[in-house]
Order: sequence, then C-alpha cells, then structure tokens
Amino acid sequence: MRHVSPSQSGFTLVEMLVALFILGLVSSAGAGLLMGATSAGKQVREHEVRVRQLDIASALIRNDISAMTSRAVQQDFGFGEPMSLVGESAPSAAPLLQFVRDGWLNPSDVNRSDLQAVTYELVEGGLIRTALLRPDAINGTPVSTRVLLQGISRVEAGFMRSGQWSSEWNVSRRADVAVLPDLIRLRVVFENGETYTLSSLTGAR
Repeated sequence: MRHVSPSQSGFTLVEMLVALFILGLVSSAGAGLLMGATSAGKQVREHEVRVRQLDIASALIRNDISAMTSRAVQQDFGFGEPMSLVGESAPSAAPLLQFVRDGWLNPSDVNRSDLQAVTYELVEGGLIRTALLRPDAINGTPVSTRVLLQGISRVEAGFMRSGQWSSEWNVSRRADVAVLPDLIRLRVVFENGETYTLSSLTGAR
C-alpha cells in the first residue's frame, strides 16, 4: 500500500480561505460589470425611446406648420373674433399654437373637408396636440388628442415676419387674419435641463 504524506492529502485551510477570497473578488467584479452593463443598456433604450419620440413630434409639428393656412376660424364657438393663428410661449393661458392646416389626407374618401383645426398646448408637463374634424368647432365635433412629449417645463415660441421676430402672434383684426408669419421657431425646455429647438416655414412659404 502506498503511503500518502500530509502535504499530498489535499488543500489546507489557509489555501481554501485564499481561494474563497479570490473567488469572492471575481464574483463581486463580475456582478458589478453585469449591473453596469444592465444599467447602460437601460439608459440606451430610454435614450432611443426619447429620440424616437422627439423625431415623431418634430415631424408632426413641422408637417402641421408647413401645411398652415390663413383660413380664419371663429373662436369660442362663434362668440369671439375670427383668428387664423394664435401662438405664444407656454405655459400660459392661451394655447402654444392654434391654427388651421390644409392637406389632411382622406384615403377613405370620407365626406369631409381637407382642412383641420390644430391646437398645441402644454398641460402638466405634456405637449398635447388636439385636432378637430372641422375647423369651426361646435358641440359634438370629433376631437383627436395625442400627448407628443412629456417632462417639459416650458416652450419658448418665436414668430418671424419680414425679418422681424416676435414672442407671440395674436392677430384679431378682421382685415389682418390672413397675415401669417414666415417662420415659426419652438424651443422646448425639459425638466432635466435639456433643450430642443425646431423651426419650420409656414404654409405657402
């Protein structure tokens, strides 16, 4: 029978403790890397969602502004002065933007106009787009509402006409309702401090 010396019988307690210590260090490092990768992946996905929302909102806003018409509508269900465009920075008592756009697609050939009344408002940090089936709304007029962006603290509006900038647009004189700005600029300020600026020429410009 072969004799086995104590040095060949297995690991000592000290060696086991050292091995467990090293294993613990490797496991901790691996867990940290995994948590970091998971957090980074989550941030990337959130960023992609935010970028996609900005792209959709920008395309929709630019499309609306570029299709803007000088067609005036009656305010307050016929009790106010006709307006072609109302706009100012938000939040405020007035809408951020309110106007009539043309070119509303009608693929189903529904018996309706190509005109659509559109309103943009900032409500509780959300940029909301409201579209009416008919420009001159009455009680019961179908309404489509969509939240485009959230987490917004304010929106700074700018309106340029003949090279001159104004922070608001509110033409109520009947002789001037057909006057539109040449360019509209919106600077969106988010609650986290990020900003986003978009500009668009108005319809027929």
